[in-house]
Amino acid sequence: MNAILKSLLIISFSIYFSINGFSKTDVQNDNTSINTSSATIDSLKTQIIKLEKLIEQNSYTRIPNKDFENIIDNRIQKSMRDTVNWWLLVIGIIISVLGYFANKYALAYLQTIVDGTVNQLNKENEEKIISIISHHYSSVVVSLIDFKKETLEKKETISEEQDIEELKNYLTDESITINENKKVYLIDTIMRCYYKSDFSQRIEKMIALIREYEDKFILLSSTYVNAAIAFSDMYDRYGTKDYLNSAIENCNKSIKKTPDYGLAYAQKLELYVMAMSKAFDNVEKQYYENELLKVFNDIENNRSQYLCSELIDRLEIDKNYFAGPYIETLFHEYADEMAKITDRATSVSSSNYSPGNPINS
Repeated sequence: MNAILKSLLIISFSIYFSINGFSKTDVQNDNTSINTSSATIDSLKTQIIKLEKLIEQNSYTRIPNKDFENIIDNRIQKSMRDTVNWWLLVIGIIISVLGYFANKYALAYLQTIVDGTVNQLNKENEEKIISIISHHYSSVVVSLIDFKKETLEKKETISEEQDIEELKNYLTDESITINENKKVYLIDTIMRCYYKSDFSQRIEKMIALIREYEDKFILLSSTYVNAAIAFSDMYDRYGTKDYLNSAIENCNKSIKKTPDYGLAYAQKLELYVMAMSKAFDNVEKQYYENELLKVFNDIENNRSQYLCSELIDRLEIDKNYFAGPYIETLFHEYADEMAKITDRATSVSSSNYSPGNPINS
């Protein structure tokens, strides 16, 4: 390759020199033309020598432009492929790492959901089982309560305090479900049983019971009357005004619940006569007498056909107990008022009290 180029350069300069030499129209070889040609020849020789040195150094390779462009395109494409492959590798690694952690998180999250669902189902099943067991257990206990109530109510005297305490425990036992209505009747039974018992502190226990539940439930009219009887007993013993006020309050609650409840009116009549007998002076006695007359007026204005018969029947029962002297005072000192009540009572025979028969005083 180098030899061919060298030959071509020599031929080219020879032709150029020949043309310049023979193209002169002036054949006269003067000294100036000769000097110029010599200088030109020397310059060309110098350039040829430089070119030869460059060619000998193999610094350049002459190739066609199309081939050169193909080489450049191939190199660019290869570089781009290498770059793309590198980034694909990096992206693949990143996706693999992210996929690993995403899969791990997804499995953990899914496991959490599954565990939560299983726990919720277990809890619901446990609650259902407990509810079913509690329902059936409560049903059995309620039946047992009814049996114990009937048994105790049939007894004329209750000598075992434990029997009553067992009934009381059912009111606070959270392991069984007793509806409010059942509890209200249970409280009424316990009140009766306390009064029929022969152990000490029975009246105090009745008072404690009514005070514990009077604000929690709307009790039966008979329960309020029974509470009033208990407070009346304590007032008769000790003459403490608090017992009197509590007795009157429970009578009023009973009447508010059952406006024609004759037993509550009978108890109020007994209480005010009792209060008059224990009055400190005439002023206090007059106050209680006015309250007594108000009760007579309320009875007269109440047109219920059962009120007076219930009232008279109750007074007949109470004559045999501590209220006997006060009832005699009623019939003696307030004969006209009692006569009106008696006349109304004769028109109706009432042996069964709709609100429930309270205890005997």
